Amino acid sequence: MNRLFALLAALLMFALGEVRGQGLEVRDQRSEVGVKRALIVCGLSGDAAHHKLFAETIGKMHDGLTKRFGFSDSDMQVLFGDEPVEADTELIKSAGRATREELEKSVAALRSKLQSNDALWVIVVGHSHYDGKHSWLNLPGPDIHQLDFAKLFADVTAAQQVFVISTPTSGYSIKPLSVKGRVVITATETDWETNETEFPHEFARVLSAPPEPKDFDIDQDGTTSLFDLYVTVVRNLAQSYLEREFLATEHPLLDDNGDGRGTEVQIDFLTPEQGGRAKSQKGSTLAAKPTSDGGLAKSIRLTFTRAEPAPAVAK
Repeated sequence: MNRLFALLAALLMFALGEVRGQGLEVRDQRSEVGVKRALIVCGLSGDAAHHKLFAETIGKMHDGLTKRFGFSDSDMQVLFGDEPVEADTELIKSAGRATREELEKSVAALRSKLQSNDALWVIVVGHSHYDGKHSWLNLPGPDIHQLDFAKLFADVTAAQQVFVISTPTSGYSIKPLSVKGRVVITATETDWETNETEFPHEFARVLSAPPEPKDFDIDQDGTTSLFDLYVTVVRNLAQSYLEREFLATEHPLLDDNGDGRGTEVQIDFLTPEQGGRAKSQKGSTLAAKPTSDGGLAKSIRLTFTRAEPAPAVAK
């Protein structure tokens, strides 16, 4: 009987992510989906410095998804707005050109492969502008606004759908992209937040170098989820603005209940100095209600691996 109790206890610890193998891999069976597919789109950079910055950010996103979060390189596509330069990595040199035509072709090809039990992550990086009606992603050739972009993914069927629109004025993408069963994350509010955003670069950094599981579990529910990833990125950004004594010009939002309205779900995990209402840096342990924003993101358990330590150099 004692052996049975011990076995049950071990299985429970595994389900909660407490048991880790030699590769320090954290798993939750509820995170299992079919094929994990991703599309990363980066618009025009504008100058050489931004070309380098965006190329590095796309590289970190790609490495994070493939090396940490279980995406296969063959099931990921990268579209980059600029013509490649000699200093670019092979990832950027081999990327498709992020024209509107190529974007439409890539989404059509993706839709033809996508199965109902697959995961789909779409990440958009770059510059955008708002004309008072539309938020336009700046592309080589004709730009694309948030309504037409959303139409490309209308009626997409996938068990897990995550859209991260990290451009300025990205808040305007929430309403057209919002549907039941989809998480939409934006770098800005639905407002004239037109300044260049830092969200994509911090998002890429966390993807490529995630915190230790105990620190990653922001809501302290015993698992690591998309919700934890989002709040980690936003909290890091808030702290960065605070330390530099800068006024935050981006206020990320998350919508995952399909009502087309984003929410600053991070407010209970940011201190008043960071722009929230948590009493301490540890944050809140409040669980999102099933009908509120954050509930679906909490249910998307992230399976990730820690990087193996570098072998010691013999002296």
